Amino acid sequence: MKIVTWNVERLQKNKNEEIKSKLYEFGADIIVLTETSSILNLGENYNCVSTEPLTENYDNVNYKVGENRTSIWTKHNFVNHFKTFDNYTSICSEIETEFGILKVYGTIIGIFGGIGKRFESDLIGQLKDFENFEAEKSNCIIGDLNVYFLGYAYPSQYARNILNETFEKLKMKNLTSEIAENVDHIIISKKFINNKKTEIETWNLDKKLSDHIGICLTITE
Repeated sequence: MKIVTWNVERLQKNKNEEIKSKLYEFGADIIVLTETSSILNLGENYNCVSTEPLTENYDNVNYKVGENRTSIWTKHNFVNHFKTFDNYTSICSEIETEFGILKVYGTIIGIFGGIGKRFESDLIGQLKDFENFEAEKSNCIIGDLNVYFLGYAYPSQYARNILNETFEKLKMKNLTSEIAENVDHIIISKKFINNKKTEIETWNLDKKLSDHIGICLTITE
């Protein structure tokens, strides 16, 4: 089973086909894209749910037609959807995977980066969403968290600590915490990966296709 996440930088570099080709290389079961758009369509092999489409000048940003902040694509079926504190930024759905039902929360924390009041309000709102997770079930938090979990504590030690405490409370493991200077993460319930092998692969390290690296988690029995 493969789970991919990538912030595709609002497709401003007109690399849509290259980005799509790269995503197809992995044949991932679940793909969470952030700063994305309906223009980037992964085709009929995938089902998709997305945050609300952004209108021009929403949050004082010059968004283009079709842009949205977060999309979850999957080869499997969605079995349930959940309300989030901000339906323009975060989306949460249960997916029927080969290893059982997985609740996937795709998101961006801090649409303008890890500083300022917007990051703080996003963090507070999403922590409240996480309070609704059931620790005994299988959950996955994935996307652009705008937090380093290794080395320099960007944007703050508090943000790192409160998220780590939340993951521990929910019995989840951050499988991307050891990637240096990285803000895109995959956090998954320990029970979901219990007795399984996990492997992380990264790409776009030169930041040519977007200003974020891409990450693929492979889970095997």
